[in-house]
Amino acid sequence: MESQLVMKQKSDASPDSMLYCASPRILRLCSVEEAIAYQNDDILHRFTKVWDVSFEEAEDLFLEVKKWLWLCSQPKDQGLGISKPLLILDEMWHNFILFTAEYTEYCYSHFGRYIHHAPTSQSEIDAYKQQREIEPDVAIGKMMEEQQKQFEFIYKKLGVETLFKWYVEYPERYNEDFFKGSYRPMEMGWSPSPEIKKIVTLFKAGRVKILD
Repeated sequence: MESQLVMKQKSDASPDSMLYCASPRILRLCSVEEAIAYQNDDILHRFTKVWDVSFEEAEDLFLEVKKWLWLCSQPKDQGLGISKPLLILDEMWHNFILFTAEYTEYCYSHFGRYIHHAPTSQSEIDAYKQQREIEPDVAIGKMMEEQQKQFEFIYKKLGVETLFKWYVEYPERYNEDFFKGSYRPMEMGWSPSPEIKKIVTLFKAGRVKILD
């Protein structure tokens, strides 16, 4: 039976570190070149409808998300966490997952298993806050130690350019002002017609006979 990649946040981690992935058993290791070769313009077009970014920006972010997913598939001593500097990548990840069939096929064909997305639970956030109140130096020290290990892992696997892009360029470009002003929910572009309203009203009133 295939084991799956499980994403889990450690209870003593900062709530800013939203997601952790741990690989109990590696089933398939593709190259990063294979992982980033996948293309799907529908994923990019949807992202540009939700966020005020160009197609080229969406393409760049999708490339980095594929690198992130590949990184999650690699053997490691600790989980990987998406913290605030990487929130824009997290948004693209959400966008990719919405294409459920394509995302599932991508994960299994490249990594041999499904890479889950598990946001931080409220209990984990509360546990971190409690530790910060009781032992602030210990809590911050653990958080910084884990972040340092993650930086080293990214540097080793993907190089300094990726590390710099994720933790310096992206936070400057996709900052708080961006998140406040660039989200544009997709409009429905549709309202129920009088005919549909009438039919649904008849259902509600029990005046429509449903045949088995």
